Amino acid sequence: MQFNDQQLTAIQSDEKYLLVLAGAGTGKTRTIIGRAAHLLERGTPADRIAIVTFTRRAAAEIKHRLVATIGKRADPVTAGTFHHLCLRTMRARPKWFGYHDMTILDRDDQLQLLRLIRSGVVDKKSKLPQAAELLGILSFARNTNQGIRRYIEKYTEIPPEHVDAVLKIYQLYSQRKHERGYLDYDDILQRFAEVLQQEPQVREAICGQYDHLLVDEMQDTNPLQWSILESFSHHCHLFCVGDDAQSIYAFRGADFRNVHSFAKRLPGATTLPLTLNYRSTQPILDVANWLLVQSSLPYNKVLRADRGGGVKPILAEFASEYEEAEWVAEQIRCRHQAGAKWSDHMILSRTAYTARPMEAALIEAGIPYRFIGGMSLLQVAHVRDILAAIRTVVNYRDELAWMRYLMLFPGIGEVRAGRAVRDMLAAPDREAAWEVLCKNLSGYESLAQIPMAIAGQEAKPSAAIALAAEAMTPLLERTYDDWDRRQKDLSLLQRMAAKHSTLAEFLETYTLDPVSVSEVDNDAQEGVVTLITVHSAKGTEAPTCFVISAQAGSYPHSRSLGDPEAIEEERRVLYVALTRAQDELIITRNQAASYHRFSWQRLPMGSPDDFLEDLPRKLVEYHDVDLCSYDSTDSTGNR
Repeated sequence: MQFNDQQLTAIQSDEKYLLVLAGAGTGKTRTIIGRAAHLLERGTPADRIAIVTFTRRAAAEIKHRLVATIGKRADPVTAGTFHHLCLRTMRARPKWFGYHDMTILDRDDQLQLLRLIRSGVVDKKSKLPQAAELLGILSFARNTNQGIRRYIEKYTEIPPEHVDAVLKIYQLYSQRKHERGYLDYDDILQRFAEVLQQEPQVREAICGQYDHLLVDEMQDTNPLQWSILESFSHHCHLFCVGDDAQSIYAFRGADFRNVHSFAKRLPGATTLPLTLNYRSTQPILDVANWLLVQSSLPYNKVLRADRGGGVKPILAEFASEYEEAEWVAEQIRCRHQAGAKWSDHMILSRTAYTARPMEAALIEAGIPYRFIGGMSLLQVAHVRDILAAIRTVVNYRDELAWMRYLMLFPGIGEVRAGRAVRDMLAAPDREAAWEVLCKNLSGYESLAQIPMAIAGQEAKPSAAIALAAEAMTPLLERTYDDWDRRQKDLSLLQRMAAKHSTLAEFLETYTLDPVSVSEVDNDAQEGVVTLITVHSAKGTEAPTCFVISAQAGSYPHSRSLGDPEAIEEERRVLYVALTRAQDELIITRNQAASYHRFSWQRLPMGSPDDFLEDLPRKLVEYHDVDLCSYDSTDSTGNR
């Protein structure tokens, strides 16, 4: 692997605590791989190195490239997400953490459980927040290490007389999870962090397993994750890579200060920059650099293009989002006619909602596309039905899974299913539970037969899913009118499961890191335009990128107005969008009605919070485009 001087300085550093501020497209993944390879070459045992990322896919890519570079001796290197690292340890040492036979709840499971508990605490007319809002409050408070009561009183609009009822719901939620052997996302990190902080001997045993911890996307860490890193910092070297200008997940609890306060929190820490960009041409980077300079925050980075010059970005303005969408679709169609591939084009939208006119225009123009940023495969109803049957085998106390599974059968409603599940959960083991179920629901012989058959394939996840799908097809055909269309998703599920050795491992992997259908179905990715939300676009790139609806109301989003920190994050969201382009960047804006969420007044282009209103004319081309006179660009971006 070849490295530039900045990358090499970081890779070979002997500092115990090092923060690498890697600008967009500057090779942060290559630098992490280079660091791991350097440590192995220097004699560090592979099992003493751990690499922590934010997605399973990023971890898999890093591990694959590391093995390709170094060879099989890199196999023992640990690579995974924060949740993976924590859960792996908790599985290996359950007594230290007080958990056994755990089932991981995804967001839909959490909402269902909270709804059940809320309905038992207050009546239907109650003005208490609904389950989704309750879950958001709880999750944010936990990930930012704040007491629930304090967070509710300081940051929410819940009336004081309702706080005790909300706290009771949270208490019962925690109790029910413990009784049923459930863990939600936040439990994994919180319990892991608590044990490390409160049990010095456990901390030494766990953190002492590693000499070097390499952390990707440092700007996306939240205070809870920082507390885990802080525990590890007492025992091993930290090599953290991130970009403060790409910190865009505050709504998940990500704390910008984990980057900007790195040196203060870890005395003796060093910060090194990566500023040579390998993705984009310089005219594209000039716009992105200008955007950061307008900020009051000290990003202190100016990206330089290794590729040199290219065509100027285009800025086009329209009267409505529909005219804008039609123009973008026609641009793509004409480029395709001129020889460009559909897959050379990416359309970046601030939200799924603002992407709707664009979707309609692509469909109308007959342009093949995939949308990323919507529902994941494991959130689709019929897939969750199949997984419910699987989950009852992995954890027979899984109340939510049993309720969903039983209610697929004709004649079994919520009351009857609930009564059967309550009796069954008192059973001492899985087999006894099945006996209770058959006794309580006589006449439904296949109810227990399906889980019993699945149990015989626990070590063959793909076969288990195939078996469940075949056995449950009559139920699912009755439930879904479009079953023929839905059925193809089950083959994708089998392909995913084939990569795992147990059902429990399969469920944990994809519950912690859900994937969309398009990510699994590689065939569907060939020859299509990508329409994607910016928050889903980190790590992506394309030769030609359209950043649509780049006016106030979208950038910054209307809900951020009045909040300086939120507006600054919106600047970073736009920065991420701009820096996806390799050869050509086309920014479009429209005069559509974007409303301030409090006053419901129109936010026209040119309002005080319009990021691009003062964009220097010399950085972009303002001109009318003759749609079908497009000259395709060569690999360097020159016309």
